[in-house]
Amino acid sequence: MSIVSWCHWLQNTPFATGIRQSDLFFPLIEGSHIIALSLSVGLIVVFDLRLLRVAFRGQPASLIMEQFVPFSLPGFVIMFATGVLLFISQAEKVYLNPFFRFKLAFLVLAGINASVYQVKYYPKMREWDKSGLVPWGAKLSGALSLLVWAAVIALGRTMAYEL
Repeated sequence: MSIVSWCHWLQNTPFATGIRQSDLFFPLIEGSHIIALSLSVGLIVVFDLRLLRVAFRGQPASLIMEQFVPFSLPGFVIMFATGVLLFISQAEKVYLNPFFRFKLAFLVLAGINASVYQVKYYPKMREWDKSGLVPWGAKLSGALSLLVWAAVIALGRTMAYEL
C-alpha cells in the first residue's frame, strides 16, 4: 500500500469523516490548533528575541525560559495533537499538498535546532547569564528558530488555502 493509498484510507475512516463533516469539531480543532500555536510559538519568539538581546535585556534568559516552558510545552502538545487530527481529517489532500511537505521539513528543522540548543547551550545558561554575554551559537539558534517558525506558520497558512 502506498502512502497516498494509506492517506486515502485514513481520511475515509469513520473517525476522520466525523471530524471533517462536523459543524462543531472541525472548527473547534482548527481554532484550538491556532490558539495553541499562538501560545507555544509566541513564547518561543519572546525567548528567541531575548537570546538575540532584542527584548528583556535586563532579565536573565534562564529566568525567562523557566517562566515560559510551563506554558509553551503544553501549547506545543496541544498544537501537535490538533495538527494530527487536522491531518487525519483530510490526509490525502494534505499529504499531496507541497506546502505540507515543506512545513514538515521546517518542523523537523525546528526540532533539531531546539535539541541542539538544549544539549549545547541550556546546561550552561546560568553561567552565561551571569556574564551577560549570550554565546554566538545561542544567538544563532534563536535567529534560526525565528526564521523556521515564521516559515512553518506561513506554510501552514498557505497550505490551508490550497486544500
